[in-house]
Amino acid sequence: MKPLRIGIVQYELAPLKMEADFWDGIRRDADQAKADGVQLLIYPEYLTAHLLALSEPLAHDEAAPYLDQFTDRYIHFFSDLSRDTGIIILAGTHIRRVGSGYVNEAYLFFPDGRIETQQKLHLTPEERNCWHLSPGNRLNIIDTDFGRMAILVCYDIEFPELSRIVAEQEVALILNPIYTDQAAGYYRVRHCAQARAIENQRFVALSGMVGSLPYIPQIDAGYAESGCFSPCDFPFPANGVLCITDNMQKDLVIVDLDLTQLKRNWEEGQVSPYRDRKPELYQQLAGQPSQ
Repeated sequence: MKPLRIGIVQYELAPLKMEADFWDGIRRDADQAKADGVQLLIYPEYLTAHLLALSEPLAHDEAAPYLDQFTDRYIHFFSDLSRDTGIIILAGTHIRRVGSGYVNEAYLFFPDGRIETQQKLHLTPEERNCWHLSPGNRLNIIDTDFGRMAILVCYDIEFPELSRIVAEQEVALILNPIYTDQAAGYYRVRHCAQARAIENQRFVALSGMVGSLPYIPQIDAGYAESGCFSPCDFPFPANGVLCITDNMQKDLVIVDLDLTQLKRNWEEGQVSPYRDRKPELYQQLAGQPSQ
């Protein structure tokens, strides 16, 4: 399987004077990534929510239709950008209308025009009670020239069942676009992302937001340190951190992933938590009457 150079965008929330500022900033990121040889570029959850900076403050039930009006522009822009740069782009997530409701959906754009999507499966209380979003109900296993990938959006990484399911579908890389506005939220997601990498012996790439827009209630602040994680075992770093931003500022971190190294971990690591599972024992223990 081919090695893969990924670029992880730590995206900055900042005032926007006009809509073009948003799209132009993303294009500059992609141009830099192309110059650096990036093959997969990853943006965070709620990327297009930055466009709320162009509006007067809105209630959540007003913000969802406001963002949905950018859906066609979003899809066309990133389709063209992926084709022009030759980079696979995870364009964060976007709120769009589906039926009578709205979903938080990630889009993965390919240079040949292919588009893969993944709706967020587990919604936070704010997404349920304020945004009134609808959860997704399917996992998309994505075949690429670099191996299989899956997208778990922010909170979804905190549920180990999902990562185990995608690992059993031979996914090597889990993409984890996130939006967290406080340290506690970030570290919940970060530590779970690292746990999923360890217990499933997979790569997990996390992209988040920093910055501040205090007058926009939906994205008033961002707190994140974006990076990519591996098992804490041979041949990877002892702490399982392949790369991480070293500040709370806009950044692009780059790392080369090699599936052959991941396979060496499966075969030569000191432990193999994925292979050494005991599903039959767990079922037996779960069925035991409580004492």
